[in-house]
Amino acid sequence: MTYRGFSILIRTPIIAAALVVLAACAETQPQLPPSGQPIALSPATQGELAAYLQRVKVTRPGAFAVSPDGRNSYYTWCDDTACATTNYSFPALQGCKGLAGTECLILYVRYEPRLVSTKAADAAPGGQHGSQQQERIEWDNKDGGGR
Repeated sequence: MTYRGFSILIRTPIIAAALVVLAACAETQPQLPPSGQPIALSPATQGELAAYLQRVKVTRPGAFAVSPDGRNSYYTWCDDTACATTNYSFPALQGCKGLAGTECLILYVRYEPRLVSTKAADAAPGGQHGSQQQERIEWDNKDGGGR
């Protein structure tokens, strides 16, 4: 006599392992920029990227934008899990464009790279950089119950 109900219990670890593998494959991989070449980051931009990654850590929201030549950058972040913006990419792109005078590209969202980049040790000096911390949402915890 066979019990068909137990077969799902035996296969559960196999199904779980398959789901883990699929989830790992679904992670966003950095893409090449429209130019087809990785963005070569100047040493100053590399320093700004390191500062951004320290601020967002793994759990904080933010976005890092860079000019196509890798010399200018701007990032925005939240020092909490929820701030008064829903899109961190827009202010990062606007800030970068204001500094660079040209359209910029999103290099990172949160702690995840979106575009492929390299280090340009022999990059020309110069470039401008900026950042903006988004305002934290202050929740009103008053219940109005007259307590």
